[in-house]
Amino acid sequence: MQRFAFIVLFLPFLSLFLGCGPDTGGRVGVSGTVTFHGEPLEFGTIQFVATDGSQMSGAAISDGKYEVPAIQGLTPGKYTVRVSAVKEAAADVEAPGDSTIAETENQELIPAEFNVNSTITTEVTGKAANTFDVAIP
Repeated sequence: MQRFAFIVLFLPFLSLFLGCGPDTGGRVGVSGTVTFHGEPLEFGTIQFVATDGSQMSGAAISDGKYEVPAIQGLTPGKYTVRVSAVKEAAADVEAPGDSTIAETENQELIPAEFNVNSTITTEVTGKAANTFDVAIP
């Protein structure tokens, strides 16, 4: 009888620990690495855009790694992947009495075929975790 009472009292607490994660609406996480010229990409962003245009998500890249958590993740399907790393321009400050200002534009380090005209695609599955690595020559 004591065993039965223990089980009856324990079951509600067990349900708190099993299957009670956040509802992601069917979205799954995606993580991986990004290399550029054979080295981990120091900084940048990665973006996943559904091929039908229905959704997109992304993450920051730091030291060659990124992670899109499931709560911000993607639903299963096909995606175009875009990687960006922008080197900020250095601007000279105008000195008193000097009328010349040197301005340069920010520079995208990633070639267009991996960025705005990306040819990289992946398929996100319904698995709990999806790993997708990108190697940019």
